[in-house]
Amino acid sequence: MSPVKHIAISLLILAVVMLIFEFTNLDLWVQALLYNSETQSWVLDTSHPILHFMLYDGPKKLLVIFEIGLLIAAVFFHKRPLIKSYQQGILIVLIALPLGPSLVSSLKSTTNVSCPYALTQYGGDLPYIGVFEHYPSDQQPDKRQRCFPAGHASGGFALLALVYLMKTPRRKRQMLVFAIAAGSLMGGYKMAVGHHFLSHTLVSMILCWFVVNLVALLVLPWPDKHRHAADDFLQEAACAKPE
Repeated sequence: MSPVKHIAISLLILAVVMLIFEFTNLDLWVQALLYNSETQSWVLDTSHPILHFMLYDGPKKLLVIFEIGLLIAAVFFHKRPLIKSYQQGILIVLIALPLGPSLVSSLKSTTNVSCPYALTQYGGDLPYIGVFEHYPSDQQPDKRQRCFPAGHASGGFALLALVYLMKTPRRKRQMLVFAIAAGSLMGGYKMAVGHHFLSHTLVSMILCWFVVNLVALLVLPWPDKHRHAADDFLQEAACAKPE
């Protein structure tokens, strides 16, 4: 499937996901499973040093190290046959890896959506509102809220760009599963500590996949994008029997 089709599908899924979470209480239902109302505490605590490093600080550092390593390989070893054979995929990863989280971060600063821990349902003082709703005049937050979409999870989901680094369908599927697992683990941690809703994480995943395919659309040469579709068409035409 071409990047153009993936972009179109991403936008469609994004619209469906937004509608589902805007018109249902699914976010609140899922988040209630992660919050103990009796003790007024979340399943996980950010003060736990090992978990916080493994699921927050550690992954962020690994992503930075990975991109720096890839950049060094692309700049200083670009003439090596191995690097040349992965040149387009490396470029897609280098661009998409920071661009996806950047898009998410820019949206976080404009949506003005609160984190779960700030809501009255979970011991806070703000009401639960949808992305397209406004706070009541008597319950305005003191500062702009920055919790939608999920920023931390976007770092893991940006690894979806690795799909374009792989050569075979099997490797592509493996990278797809790996990136979704990484983003889900990072996003799940932030949900478990009361920093994000499920919708925040899902929207980050969709946006990162959208960015990855948009970058691929710009980086990959057009003949390569349509070559497989053209080959399939010619094969079908050659095999077709006249009526």
